[in-house]
Amino acid sequence: MKRLTISGDACIETLALLITMAWADGRLDDQEREGVRAAASVFNLTKELRERLDQLLEKPIGIDELLVDDLSARDKAFAYVAAAWLAGVDDDVHAKEEELLGKLGLLLGFTDERRNELAGIARDLEPLRKDGASWATEIVTLFKAIPSRLEGDGTENYEVAFE
Repeated sequence: MKRLTISGDACIETLALLITMAWADGRLDDQEREGVRAAASVFNLTKELRERLDQLLEKPIGIDELLVDDLSARDKAFAYVAAAWLAGVDDDVHAKEEELLGKLGLLLGFTDERRNELAGIARDLEPLRKDGASWATEIVTLFKAIPSRLEGDGTENYEVAFE
């Protein structure tokens, strides 16, 4: 089993991106808010990072306000897959979500080919909304599922640690 570490910065920026995607319809419901907060506690984020997250939950930000410049190439791919998964989780990618994904791809410096590859990984991830699981559980499960798809063919087992 391989061990992969996801930094606090990558966790918070990916969560920020998911929040931005969730705001695409103009609202963020309480279940989504609480799910993000609960996932943040699982990721053991610092007080400062949790405070930034709370600010993002209160009002939407523009995609260009995400702090992605210092993320590694792997962390950028991780964030894009998470966003693409969220956009397609209900089997209906809204035009505003598609527009955000396009802007995100440009912001992260991805070619169209790389965006399509990462979107394919997101589509291949099993839809997680089963058995009424909480959004916190869904987000944690998503964060643990993505690395094996990015790092290999999806058959290897990875232990994912959040630091």
